Amino acid sequence: MDKVRKLQRALYRAAKCQAERRFTLLHDKVSRLDILQEAWQRVKANGGAAGIDGQSIAEVRRHGEERFLAETQELLQAGRYRAQAVRRVNIPKPGQPGRTRPLGIPTVRDRVVQMAVKLVIEPLFEADFRPCSYGFRPERSQRMALAVIVEAVQGGEQHVVDIDLAAYFDSIDHELLMQFVERRVGDTRVLGLLRAWLAAGVLEDGRVRHPDKGTPQGGVISPLLSNILLHEVDRQWCGMDGNSLGPARLIRYADDMLLLAPTAEAAQEAWQRFQRQVEALRLTINREKSRTTTALEGFAFLGFEFRRPRQRLYLWPQAKARRNIGGKIRATVRSVPSAMPLGTVIRKLNPVLNGWCTYFRVGNSNRAFHVVDWMARSEVQLWLRRKHCCRWRFAKRRWGYGYLHDRCRLYRMVGKVSHLPGLA
Repeated sequence: MDKVRKLQRALYRAAKCQAERRFTLLHDKVSRLDILQEAWQRVKANGGAAGIDGQSIAEVRRHGEERFLAETQELLQAGRYRAQAVRRVNIPKPGQPGRTRPLGIPTVRDRVVQMAVKLVIEPLFEADFRPCSYGFRPERSQRMALAVIVEAVQGGEQHVVDIDLAAYFDSIDHELLMQFVERRVGDTRVLGLLRAWLAAGVLEDGRVRHPDKGTPQGGVISPLLSNILLHEVDRQWCGMDGNSLGPARLIRYADDMLLLAPTAEAAQEAWQRFQRQVEALRLTINREKSRTTTALEGFAFLGFEFRRPRQRLYLWPQAKARRNIGGKIRATVRSVPSAMPLGTVIRKLNPVLNGWCTYFRVGNSNRAFHVVDWMARSEVQLWLRRKHCCRWRFAKRRWGYGYLHDRCRLYRMVGKVSHLPGLA
């Protein structure tokens, strides 16, 4: 791990000092055993299903991790590694019955090699990426983006352009993307790997398709590639010091974007300019979901609802987010057979509640936390009522607030909101 970080720091410093440099000796680093070991540790920690070859992470561990990595290294060094098609599954969109989101699942070996390439080339692009980008980047987070929005709105930038790109990950133009990648990466073998993953195809319903656009959501390398393309937007709006270069301030988290401006005229000018930039990147704006608004009217970003009715800005989880966690609570509790003890239900449910609370525990979320805590208690009480065949009134009295939260340690969200500067 120390060697990997040392390499990443060296690559970052070199790229930072030489803004026009193309790095031509990278493949030997991708195939280094320590890089592959670090890549495997990250892939293993992320988990995930098997790809089209049916090989899971558990099977790799049974097969032998060192043996698997040695085989992968040999394939890379001998030039015999071949990218395989991505297995596509359609997962339901939370809170949108009948609608699904396509998710691509590469093979475990492809995920490891993608992670190795990401470890090596990410520092080169991090040296160029702007401060206005927060998604899928090291040492940057959703909370940092929220804090900047709060600071901007409280500072007077109350006119908002809420932007949504239509099917962004499926619309990325391969040739245009590779042009941007080649500004920093000059190693033909690494470029060949990237092109192979983009062209590997998607297996769905027993057929392999080879789309000429898009990078599958779920691929390890996809978030970095998406940031490389949208960096072309970032650099036209934000300087390396974070100061705005246009009529509005850009805040971007992957393909979720806001433009914040001090006046309606500046917001409209920014909106027109942004549309021209997106058109040049061969992307499409979702007109139904994109709009201009104000902090007084309210806007949504990263699952939060923002509104500034008076002198301070308020933010809390969107209604859609509350519906989503309600569905997860029901699915989790009802997946446990009634023959199992209550402790099993709580052990399965607590990580779900903890994860949602950790994400939304800023701003003015306490009222929403009361609602979600009630949802969790009600669903557990319903499970207990069915288990013991008793009346609803008895179940609520017998297994109430104190019993579930204090005695059985059901996770409680209320009181866990942390402070975000500038908020009421």
